[in-house]
Amino acid sequence: MKRNLSIIALMALLASCALPMDELTSNGEEVKVVMTKPKDCKPVGKFEGRNEEGSMELATVHARNLAGERDADTMYINDNLSQGSLRRVLATGYICN
Repeated sequence: MKRNLSIIALMALLASCALPMDELTSNGEEVKVVMTKPKDCKPVGKFEGRNEEGSMELATVHARNLAGERDADTMYINDNLSQGSLRRVLATGYICN
């Protein structure tokens, strides 16, 4: 059981790495970023966008791509973190439409 969970976690990590991190995918283009937490929307998951060069914009692009892969149409940024040259955007994806 523990091994199966490790395999699933590894597969999810590899899938997220396969998405472009510096340009929007067609699914990512469909995700709008909102400044207030949406109401009357269904949450589809939490996403972490990353950029190794410290760009919040590119970390947001990565998060939008991840959210778009889960069919989210809206994304709210919960937090953004800077760790040296690594920028992380923590967001929640929603289906609102």
